[in-house]
Amino acid sequence: MLEKLDGIGVKKEKILHTAESVFHDHKPANDFGLKSCWVCRRHAQQGFGATMNPGQLPRVDFKFNSMHELVKTYQEQLRVK
Repeated sequence: MLEKLDGIGVKKEKILHTAESVFHDHKPANDFGLKSCWVCRRHAQQGFGATMNPGQLPRVDFKFNSMHELVKTYQEQLRVK
């Protein structure tokens, strides 16, 4: 994916990996040096659901409890600019 995007001029510094799973998404995003946004839909529940415990939580640049919250924040930031 990174090679394909780089081939069309999208550098990895411009990518924001947005997902829920810390094990399947954010840990690999960290390994590839991508910025990430965690949509933590399980915020009111303990544990990691059906996915494995990642051990140490990976770094995330943004965290929201829902896609609605993410979009609302994005729209608010557009109005500020």
